[in-house]
Amino acid sequence: MAPHSLEPTEEAPSYDINLPYKPTSEKEQLKHAGASKYPQYLPQWESVFFQPCPEFDFIDPALRADKEKRTLLKDAQIKHISPKMGSELSGVQLSSMSDASKDELALLVSERKCVVLRDQDFADWGPASQQNFAAYFGKPNYQPVTGSVPGFPGFHIIHRDGNQAEINKFFEHKLTSTLWHQDVSYERQPPGYVILCILQAPEVGGDTVFASTTEAYK
Repeated sequence: MAPHSLEPTEEAPSYDINLPYKPTSEKEQLKHAGASKYPQYLPQWESVFFQPCPEFDFIDPALRADKEKRTLLKDAQIKHISPKMGSELSGVQLSSMSDASKDELALLVSERKCVVLRDQDFADWGPASQQNFAAYFGKPNYQPVTGSVPGFPGFHIIHRDGNQAEINKFFEHKLTSTLWHQDVSYERQPPGYVILCILQAPEVGGDTVFASTTEAYK
């Protein structure tokens, strides 16, 4: 694993999700902190180095799950978003899930590839509790390509502030802001599960689209 020290340059456009974003001055950082509902999650760059990750045994929690998902679905409801992938799970809070419910959630994610949970209190847990929840599903993965939360290098922070000059510079190099990528497929053991939590977003725009490469291959 490479050093967690990738820095943006003055010349590089940084509106691309795959390029690092960093305020250019302390004054700008304070401005962003004042405008953010979650200033503790603004990206910061710490000098962290990860040794190469050896192969490890992974026990998928979905393998422990009741195939009927009776614990999870006792109070929750599932609504499919499309025929092949994507479901919305309602009537349940991640914060109150038992281990059996987590296993069944893992099975649902394995079956549907993407599961959406709205109106959660997850954003207010704080990074330590969020990391502990994520670690239930497998070994943490570190992507040293963006800023993270201090002390929690496993957090991959996506932060955009609508800076028009930055956007204009981005479009000097790109024709569209629509960008497709597949998470860390270059690793020997890519992540089995990924949690994407929206802390603060505009009323419209900024959508994330998911696609099944398995179905595309078929």
